[in-house]
Amino acid sequence: MKHLLILFCAFFFVAFTATNAQAQCNTDLYNNLALKKLAPGYTFVKSYRIDGKGGSRKKIEYTCVFSKGTDYMIRMAGKDGGPNGLIATLYDSRRSQLATSYLNNKYYDGLTFKCASTGIYYLSFTFKDSNSYCGAAVLGFRR
Repeated sequence: MKHLLILFCAFFFVAFTATNAQAQCNTDLYNNLALKKLAPGYTFVKSYRIDGKGGSRKKIEYTCVFSKGTDYMIRMAGKDGGPNGLIATLYDSRRSQLATSYLNNKYYDGLTFKCASTGIYYLSFTFKDSNSYCGAAVLGFRR
Protein backbone atom coordinates (compact mmCIF):
# COMPACT_ATOMS: atom_id res chain seq x y z
CA MET A 1 0.00 0.00 0.00
CA LYS A 2 2.87 2.34 0.85
CA HIS A 3 4.48 1.74 -2.55
CA LEU A 4 1.20 2.49 -4.29
CA LEU A 5 0.91 5.80 -2.42
CA ILE A 6 4.47 6.78 -3.40
CA LEU A 7 3.82 5.83 -7.02
CA PHE A 8 0.57 7.82 -6.99
CA CYS A 9 2.34 10.93 -5.59
CA ALA A 10 5.17 10.61 -8.11
CA PHE A 11 2.67 10.41 -10.97
CA PHE A 12 0.92 13.63 -9.91
CA PHE A 13 4.26 15.40 -9.41
CA VAL A 14 5.35 14.52 -12.96
CA ALA A 15 1.95 15.46 -14.40
CA PHE A 16 1.97 18.84 -12.61
CA THR A 17 5.55 19.59 -13.70
CA ALA A 18 4.75 18.76 -17.32
CA THR A 19 1.79 21.15 -17.28
CA ASN A 20 4.02 23.99 -16.08
CA ALA A 21 6.58 23.27 -18.80
CA GLN A 22 3.96 23.77 -21.50
CA ALA A 23 3.12 27.21 -20.15
CA GLN A 24 6.68 28.44 -20.69
CA CYS A 25 7.58 30.91 -23.43
CA ASN A 26 8.13 29.21 -26.80
CA THR A 27 10.33 31.78 -28.54
CA ASP A 28 11.06 29.50 -31.52
CA LEU A 29 7.53 30.00 -32.81
CA TYR A 30 7.83 33.78 -32.59
CA ASN A 31 11.34 33.73 -34.02
CA ASN A 32 10.05 32.23 -37.29
CA LEU A 33 7.30 34.87 -37.50
CA ALA A 34 9.80 37.70 -36.92
CA LEU A 35 12.20 36.26 -39.50
CA LYS A 36 9.49 36.42 -42.17
CA LYS A 37 9.15 40.17 -41.49
CA LEU A 38 12.79 40.89 -42.33
CA ALA A 39 12.77 42.99 -45.53
CA PRO A 40 14.33 41.70 -48.77
CA GLY A 41 17.97 42.73 -49.10
CA TYR A 42 18.70 42.32 -45.39
CA THR A 43 20.93 39.48 -44.25
CA PHE A 44 19.86 37.68 -41.09
CA VAL A 45 22.43 38.06 -38.29
CA LYS A 46 20.90 36.92 -35.02
CA SER A 47 17.68 36.10 -33.22
CA TYR A 48 16.79 37.29 -29.72
CA ARG A 49 14.66 35.50 -27.14
CA ILE A 50 12.24 37.83 -25.39
CA ASP A 51 11.10 35.86 -22.36
CA GLY A 52 9.66 38.00 -19.57
CA LYS A 53 9.28 34.92 -17.34
CA GLY A 54 5.55 35.49 -16.87
CA GLY A 55 6.03 39.15 -15.99
CA SER A 56 8.87 38.79 -13.48
CA ARG A 57 11.35 40.26 -15.99
CA LYS A 58 10.23 43.69 -17.16
CA LYS A 59 13.30 44.38 -19.31
CA ILE A 60 15.42 42.08 -21.45
CA GLU A 61 18.61 43.63 -22.80
CA TYR A 62 21.25 42.54 -25.30
CA THR A 63 24.57 44.08 -26.32
CA CYS A 64 25.32 44.54 -30.03
CA VAL A 65 28.33 45.72 -32.00
CA PHE A 66 27.29 47.74 -35.05
CA SER A 67 29.49 49.01 -37.90
CA LYS A 68 29.50 52.51 -39.35
CA GLY A 69 27.63 52.92 -42.63
CA THR A 70 25.56 49.75 -42.20
CA ASP A 71 21.76 49.65 -42.09
CA TYR A 72 20.30 47.42 -39.39
CA MET A 73 16.74 46.14 -39.17
CA ILE A 74 15.12 44.65 -36.08
CA ARG A 75 11.79 42.84 -36.44
CA MET A 76 9.68 41.39 -33.61
CA ALA A 77 6.77 39.05 -33.11
CA GLY A 78 4.73 38.42 -29.98
CA LYS A 79 1.68 36.45 -28.93
CA ASP A 80 -0.60 37.55 -31.78
CA GLY A 81 2.24 37.44 -34.33
CA GLY A 82 2.50 41.22 -34.11
CA PRO A 83 4.26 43.67 -31.84
CA ASN A 84 1.40 44.56 -29.46
CA GLY A 85 2.66 44.86 -25.90
CA LEU A 86 6.30 44.54 -26.96
CA ILE A 87 8.70 47.48 -27.31
CA ALA A 88 12.23 47.46 -28.74
CA THR A 89 14.51 50.37 -27.87
CA LEU A 90 18.02 50.96 -29.18
CA TYR A 91 20.61 52.87 -27.12
CA ASP A 92 24.14 53.98 -27.91
CA SER A 93 27.14 53.25 -25.68
CA ARG A 94 26.27 56.23 -23.44
CA ARG A 95 22.71 54.92 -23.04
CA SER A 96 21.18 57.68 -25.15
CA GLN A 97 18.03 56.47 -26.89
CA LEU A 98 18.42 56.28 -30.67
CA ALA A 99 15.26 54.51 -31.82
CA THR A 100 12.14 52.82 -30.47
CA SER A 101 9.33 50.67 -31.84
CA TYR A 102 6.68 52.44 -29.75
CA LEU A 103 5.72 55.94 -30.83
CA ASN A 104 2.59 58.05 -30.27
CA ASN A 105 0.83 55.16 -28.47
CA LYS A 106 1.37 52.86 -31.44
CA TYR A 107 3.35 49.62 -31.54
CA TYR A 108 5.52 48.96 -34.58
CA ASP A 109 6.90 45.53 -35.46
CA GLY A 110 10.47 46.76 -35.30
CA LEU A 111 12.86 49.49 -36.25
CA THR A 112 15.50 50.34 -38.83
CA PHE A 113 18.73 52.08 -37.93
CA LYS A 114 21.62 53.47 -40.01
CA CYS A 115 24.77 53.23 -37.94
CA ALA A 116 26.80 56.46 -37.88
CA SER A 117 29.58 55.21 -35.62
CA THR A 118 31.10 51.78 -35.07
CA GLY A 119 30.71 50.66 -31.50
CA ILE A 120 28.65 49.01 -28.80
CA TYR A 121 24.88 49.46 -28.76
CA TYR A 122 22.23 48.17 -26.39
CA LEU A 123 19.01 46.59 -27.61
CA SER A 124 16.35 46.58 -24.92
CA PHE A 125 12.96 44.86 -24.97
CA THR A 126 10.20 45.87 -22.55
CA PHE A 127 6.53 45.03 -22.13
CA LYS A 128 3.64 47.49 -21.96
CA ASP A 129 0.03 46.45 -21.35
CA SER A 130 0.94 42.84 -22.08
CA ASN A 131 -0.19 39.60 -20.50
CA SER A 132 2.01 37.42 -22.69
CA TYR A 133 5.58 38.46 -21.75
CA CYS A 134 6.88 36.34 -24.59
CA GLY A 135 8.21 36.99 -28.07
CA ALA A 136 11.25 37.01 -30.31
CA ALA A 137 13.17 39.44 -32.46
CA VAL A 138 15.59 39.11 -35.35
CA LEU A 139 18.41 41.37 -36.46
CA GLY A 140 19.44 41.84 -40.07
CA PHE A 141 21.91 44.11 -41.85
CA ARG A 142 22.40 45.68 -45.27
CA ARG A 143 25.46 47.53 -46.57
